[in-house]
Amino acid sequence: MTDKGTVLDGKYEILKEIGRGGMSVVYVAMDLRLNKQWAIKEIKDDGSKDTQTLLKGLEREANILKKVDHPVLPRIVDIIQKDNKVYVVMDYVEGRPISEILKEEGAQPQEKVIEWAKQLSSALDYLHSMDPPIIYRDMKPSNVMLKPDGNVKLIDFGTAKEYKIENNADTTALGTRGYAAPEQFGDAQGRGIYNTDARTDIYCLGATLYHIVTGMNPCEPPYEIKPIRQWNPALSSGLEKILVKCTQPNPNDRYQSCSELLYALDHYDELDEQFKKQSKKKFGMFVAAAAMTLVFTGISLMGFAGQRNLINQNYMNIISVGDDYRYAGNYEQAILEYQDAIQVSPKNEEAYIKILNVYVNNLNDPEKGLETIASYINSSKNLSKNNRLLYQMGLTYFDLQSYDASLKYFRMIDERSDEYGENAQHYIAMAMIMSEPNPNYQELATDLAEFESNNAGMAISEAKFMNYKILGMVYTRNIGNIEGADESAVRVLTAAITDLNKNGTSISNSSNYYYYYNLYLISAYQSLAANADETQQNAEMYYYEALTCCDNVLSQIDKEENPTIYEDVLIDKAEIYSALGETDEAVAMYQEAESLMGASGQAVYVSHLRFLYNQYKAKNPDVSSWDAPDILEVYNAGSQIPGISDNFEWKALTNSLQPFLNRSPQDESGNEGDATEESQGGSGGPVEGETLIDTNTDTQDSSEDATKEE
Repeated sequence: MTDKGTVLDGKYEILKEIGRGGMSVVYVAMDLRLNKQWAIKEIKDDGSKDTQTLLKGLEREANILKKVDHPVLPRIVDIIQKDNKVYVVMDYVEGRPISEILKEEGAQPQEKVIEWAKQLSSALDYLHSMDPPIIYRDMKPSNVMLKPDGNVKLIDFGTAKEYKIENNADTTALGTRGYAAPEQFGDAQGRGIYNTDARTDIYCLGATLYHIVTGMNPCEPPYEIKPIRQWNPALSSGLEKILVKCTQPNPNDRYQSCSELLYALDHYDELDEQFKKQSKKKFGMFVAAAAMTLVFTGISLMGFAGQRNLINQNYMNIISVGDDYRYAGNYEQAILEYQDAIQVSPKNEEAYIKILNVYVNNLNDPEKGLETIASYINSSKNLSKNNRLLYQMGLTYFDLQSYDASLKYFRMIDERSDEYGENAQHYIAMAMIMSEPNPNYQELATDLAEFESNNAGMAISEAKFMNYKILGMVYTRNIGNIEGADESAVRVLTAAITDLNKNGTSISNSSNYYYYYNLYLISAYQSLAANADETQQNAEMYYYEALTCCDNVLSQIDKEENPTIYEDVLIDKAEIYSALGETDEAVAMYQEAESLMGASGQAVYVSHLRFLYNQYKAKNPDVSSWDAPDILEVYNAGSQIPGISDNFEWKALTNSLQPFLNRSPQDESGNEGDATEESQGGSGGPVEGETLIDTNTDTQDSSEDATKEE
């Protein structure tokens, strides 16, 4: 860090620090000759690979910005090297990143966003028109500064590049996942990275505008950009069409230049269908009002009590029809029936909860269900005070680990509610802890114990079984963080199964709860077995309990509809059999999973190869002398899986197996070879004489995601 008052190059006096990233510090400095303020970015050159990468980005940034002259683009005016530090002198941009504004205020007004979009499109169009063209590649809210005058400034050109037509592909994936175009990270089959061009920036800008106008971050799971009016129906259908076109996966389907995009933004209202829809809506409302007048004229003759009973009876009849459709597997029609019930009695929460449950438990699309119910709640004062509906929303968000969203709904619940108030406070306490970057696990353990005790005293209800599920989930996800979390998970979940066996017929979705209880128990029993230190018999007992839970889960799911979950459980079974020394059974599980998953089975091939590697290594540390046709078979089959060469553990295994893989086709062991000399490994694999650590098979090489952070 450079001290305040330091003068660089005899003219730049450091005034104060204004920002700090992982490898850099940013100051405001006064130019003593020009009496002008500049921003200065400091990077300590320690010779590391990361620092060298950053410095190359800064050099690229400087070479680009020294040539620009556009009101939305900053300038770099000087680069100074001193005492193993590099100082980059650039325009000082007053204002705030739009990312900060989004965190504080949420979605921004449509008219403002369109004006900002025009300014940013103009800047990108300027860059694309340079010779050679400049592709920015990292548009996102944190790189857009909102100045005091209401205009925007684009910052941080560390990932920008000069576009050369003769390049077939970029060598590095650069950009920020969620905002970046698909071609910045390779295609859906895991093949190489396409060459980025002007249309890449159009995608990134569309994703950025989507975030700003909806408040929904595309960097968060499920990394999906939806039509903006699904979040806010009041937004323009013309703007929606523009953003949908900007963010098409195929570059050929987007605007082909920022000039085209600018024209569309200038005429977005001409694309809008709202006027036609409003005309149709007014006519429909007139017809509906006339019909309702006739209906309620007749009902009024029956008196108020009769009217209310008739509405309630009609409501429950429609709900029953929806339930019939749901049980028959016609989920879309079930939702339509529940929506009809809402029209009859909009204050009753039952239909809303049933819609949410269909999306969560039957359609496996909880985000869509939450969006749908949130729109109802936001438009109704009655629903925003309905404790049962709010509780269900909070639980669902908590289950998805969206702790900030869950806090919103739990905090809306009346603390005085006998049924939901106390439980909501427990969830608030847990969500606040778990949303922290460094959670206080001791405090979380205390809250979990209190919550568990409170739930044990509750009467049988769906809320109680949901609480069991959440408790089991939190305990298993924090094995290793909370002492005795595996034992606590087993205690809670076995109690839940006991209660469910006694009272399951009175609980809707009882089979769904049974599935999740067993799913979490697999992890808990595996942890207990791995840490059993009294007798081998104890470990075996826990492993066999885990196997029983695996079978219970597999019996509850359709492997054709949920192949990934089915694969995960088969891998669990294989690893348990391996721990028990039952190698034939383990191999059978791997082979079944490989047959099921085909080209999507990256995880199973990684786990299978690790299993075989450890089996052989335990018998003979000399990898080069192995006679292992089964390893070669799994390696060759796994190597065909798209994207597997980017998997960190696969690369480590490949590196460890090189002495075996690189042997000549005919060697002294008599192995006739399919052995490949292709090297997919890198650094990081076990060295000779070590046993490969049993790591998570889903671990990926984070460097390949290439998310640039300041």
